[in-house]
Amino acid sequence: MMTLFAICFFVGLALTLLNTFFGGDFFEFHADHGSAQGHGGPSFFNLSSILASLTVFGGIGFILNKVGMTSSLLILLIAIGAGIFMGWLFFLLFAKVIYKHDDSMKESDFNLSGQLGKLSVPIHGTGTGEMMFVMQGTTRTISARSEQGESIPKGAKVLILQMNKGVATVTRFTE
Repeated sequence: MMTLFAICFFVGLALTLLNTFFGGDFFEFHADHGSAQGHGGPSFFNLSSILASLTVFGGIGFILNKVGMTSSLLILLIAIGAGIFMGWLFFLLFAKVIYKHDDSMKESDFNLSGQLGKLSVPIHGTGTGEMMFVMQGTTRTISARSEQGESIPKGAKVLILQMNKGVATVTRFTE
């Protein structure tokens, strides 16, 4: 039993140090539910939480063995409980402090269908123009092509129907 605890502690500690110095969470063990908001939030099963659990499980088990506790079952239960508790604390840190300030782009940031804007460069027939639109408080521009191949003058309100290779297919918007 001592060997198991020692291996868990040292492997957990070594991997935690590697994770800290060479990069964040390589493995996120959660499914993307495909929600409109992107990810539903951080998973309890992230690498930091798992490594914290493993390290504390090994360390507590090893210490309890060394101080003379004789019941292997009790040592195992206390070590498992301490490991789960520490993993939960790491998850709370990750979810409430780190993930809260994560402004990574979501899939919905790239879906421009239904976006309303106006042309800053006119569309001549089957050619391309440029449209301006506001997204998340920022004015953006994108190349635009008419859906039916008709000309649309500068300043006309247009609606994005779809995106194809970075060019928006638009139609004139009428109120």
